[in-house]
Amino acid sequence: MPETTPKRLVLSLLSAPELEEAEISKLVLWAGLFDVDAATLRVTVGRLTRQGLLTSPRRGVYRIGPQGERLASTAQAWANAEQAIVPWQGDWLLAHTAHLGRSNKTRLRGRERAFRLIGFAQCMCALWCRPANLGQDLDDTRDQLVELGLDETAPLLRASAISGVSEQQLFALWPRKHLEKAYRQHLKAMHNSRKKLPRMALADAARETILVGEAVIRQINADPLLPEQMIDTRSRSDMIATMLEYDAVGREIWRQFTASHN
Repeated sequence: MPETTPKRLVLSLLSAPELEEAEISKLVLWAGLFDVDAATLRVTVGRLTRQGLLTSPRRGVYRIGPQGERLASTAQAWANAEQAIVPWQGDWLLAHTAHLGRSNKTRLRGRERAFRLIGFAQCMCALWCRPANLGQDLDDTRDQLVELGLDETAPLLRASAISGVSEQQLFALWPRKHLEKAYRQHLKAMHNSRKKLPRMALADAARETILVGEAVIRQINADPLLPEQMIDTRSRSDMIATMLEYDAVGREIWRQFTASHN
């Protein structure tokens, strides 16, 4: 199970829907569960504040800042991820980027990150695609990509067929076996954790729920949301449904842990 980083921990905790803000003392307490000392935590919070990812409405109190709101809303979308898709009719979404160039590495990273977040894969040089099974219309998908980092001048197309590339080649752009294995592993991790939590000390249980839950949420948020023709959608649905239950358990544990230190 991967360890969380101070940055990821702070942003994850402050992105919780029911937590609008937190005192630095509470952040230090939470960070201590992950062996992050107070000095490191304060440096991280200061850096995130300068970057606009956090803001301080009053001395010693922090909340998600303007630059972090987009990331936070994207991170919180996991619970309703499958509501964004519709049955696939065989069409494809295509984005062409050859005219955008690759010399600006910052723009390039932002562009490619936006594509990955919306489930696009690069099918050939400067051409990105995904199955057209998103419920929103083409303009809304493009607006979402632009908001996440795609260049304003990038065109987005919908095609009923892609000549010269077989369906098998297109399907292979997304590693089905790898994705389905991840679904099974995360389901197993959550089930095993639920069995252990009642026997764990409160602090250990709080730490456990963050490590397990954060790994699952990263998987869901990075999922390309492929249609049933391309992936075992039942396993994906089971993972998300189980995470909703696990998240509720984790939030209650964190409430108890925080209350025990007030």
